[in-house]
Amino acid sequence: MKKNFSQPILFLSVFSLTVVMLWVYLSIQRALTKSEKPILTPQQTKILTPKFDQSVLEELKKRKF
Repeated sequence: MKKNFSQPILFLSVFSLTVVMLWVYLSIQRALTKSEKPILTPQQTKILTPKFDQSVLEELKKRKF
């Protein structure tokens, strides 16, 4: 007997095309809606320190997640 493979192949190709088009659309949408990085003033950068805050770490240990 001869099987008809055209219907599953058509379904798979339409599904693949839909996924690719959605992927392209979302990539373009993400690229267009990206906001610029904020510019920090020197006063704002003084607040940022690379040191660990031991009190915060101790507080987290007390919570026992």
